[in-house]
Amino acid sequence: MTRPMLTRREAATACGVSRSTIRRRREAGDLPNAVQDEARGWLIPVKEGLLAAGFRLNAPAGPDVPAADSAAGTGGHHQEHGHGQGDDVAVLRAEL
Repeated sequence: MTRPMLTRREAATACGVSRSTIRRRREAGDLPNAVQDEARGWLIPVKEGLLAAGFRLNAPAGPDVPAADSAAGTGGHHQEHGHGQGDDVAVLRAEL
């Protein structure tokens, strides 16, 4: 089974942090299993990367993510707008 790998944007969304937090943690060596893909950029493994570094999946959104109530009053509407990020979260939940 292929282990899930997330882009920096997907990882930030899944963990409720900013993309710059993910970048800084990678640059600091906290995500040593991250690999760079020519087409998608940095890919971070969920288990050996994010979880090993202490991130929590499905954490509350950080301040640079729009609040759920700003999405026409539907909590979670912003995830559906994220180009398949809701699908990524479902895959991650199944993996865990």
